[in-house]
Amino acid sequence: MSADNPDITDPADVAMLAFDASDGVVQGDLTWESHVVVGEEGEIFVDVYPDRNPMGETGHPGFRYQVVHVGAPPEPLRP
Repeated sequence: MSADNPDITDPADVAMLAFDASDGVVQGDLTWESHVVVGEEGEIFVDVYPDRNPMGETGHPGFRYQVVHVGAPPEPLRP
């Protein structure tokens, strides 16, 4: 994938478009960064980290989510 020309038929490229926020998302006094990681077997993960640990010195502040492509979406509801 290139940032200028993503392949919208590729689940990894779509995940990067939807979930990658490497420039940060501000929530109150925290800035969250998320990075899409594609594993060796094609699995898609999103790693999310705050700019500081909101729990102080204890606990791990990051999160890892797995994105699973399950197929085409249903038709959108029309009013």
